[in-house]
Amino acid sequence: MFLVQKRLFCLLSCNKSTIHLSSYQLCSLFSVSTAEDHSSNHRSKFMLVDPLQSCELSSKETAKMAKDRICEKKLPSSSPSIEFFKQSGWSDARVMKLTKRAPELLHANVETLLKPRMKSLQDIGFSDTEIVRLVSSWPNALILRDIELRINFWRSLLGSNERLLKACKKNMFILNYSLARTIEPCISLLRECGFSDERIAHMVVTTPACFGGIDKLKEVIKYIDELGVPRESGVYPYALNVVMSMNRSRFDATSGTLMSFGCSQPDILVAFRKCPSLWAHSQKSICDKMTFLTKEAGFELASIIGWPVVLTYSLEKRLRPRYEVMNFLKQNKLLDEGHKLLSVMPLSEEKFIKKFLFQHKEKFASLYDSYLAAVQGKPHVVT
Repeated sequence: MFLVQKRLFCLLSCNKSTIHLSSYQLCSLFSVSTAEDHSSNHRSKFMLVDPLQSCELSSKETAKMAKDRICEKKLPSSSPSIEFFKQSGWSDARVMKLTKRAPELLHANVETLLKPRMKSLQDIGFSDTEIVRLVSSWPNALILRDIELRINFWRSLLGSNERLLKACKKNMFILNYSLARTIEPCISLLRECGFSDERIAHMVVTTPACFGGIDKLKEVIKYIDELGVPRESGVYPYALNVVMSMNRSRFDATSGTLMSFGCSQPDILVAFRKCPSLWAHSQKSICDKMTFLTKEAGFELASIIGWPVVLTYSLEKRLRPRYEVMNFLKQNKLLDEGHKLLSVMPLSEEKFIKKFLFQHKEKFASLYDSYLAAVQGKPHVVT
């Protein structure tokens, strides 16, 4: 009970204004209770906090603010390390973001740790600006002892500081992985599969999830081979990334969503080989787009399977507005005969507007304005 009182006192003393706590946080105050507390008399135990109901213990937002204030009380407003970062040219916002991601840096020794590590980064060819970007993405650059070895390895593969920084921004853990146990075996496996070093370097920047573990990588490569995606195909790295980033049940569930609209197993394989990134989208998103394309727009299933990339586009900002434009032009006999409506979906905004809208801008201004509003996510009506 003393611990409960102490926790409540800390919460109340940090903010004398109204405090709101979620039921989850209230329960956590009583985490010292025994197993009996979680039995049938749990409700009576929970009633211990009734005296605090006058404080309106209900708002999750204020609870989060209270929690943040507790954390802030533990952090010094200034420290030698904070002053060091500021003197090194870091903005207050970057320093705050860095110390939140790596609070241990608040207590790091400036002379024995921070200065030597900063100096070593400069010595291996990083500018002050690049150091800020690197440390912001990967705070461990100032903590781990073998940073030079890790950085030199990746930079020799990627070819430049810029590509390394992009890879770190994409996946901050890429430099945390053990070179000997994780990274080098993954790279060796990809080389055995016929990947060139340049292609591997591209994958590090675009699909870093492929380098998280050798066992998972072996399993995924085997599965993608079974799905029939050629290793020399341009979509192969994206297939690797998609399958690496999800479990088998979610992958099968997405396939099941497509099959519910009449897709066969061969259709699923064709769609995956052409556009594996489709499987990264939610089942609801795919279902909504399939419903619109087949029921409202009247596209044939075979056409959609032939252009599966259309299912990765926004329904409200691309598919529906473009269909409405094309339907309007067709009804007004302004569209060439034999034009495939589905083929206009992959066009860039610039090309679509220039080819189908710009020439009718004066005569059908409302159509033009309506489309632009839809693309920007604003309410629109095609007259």
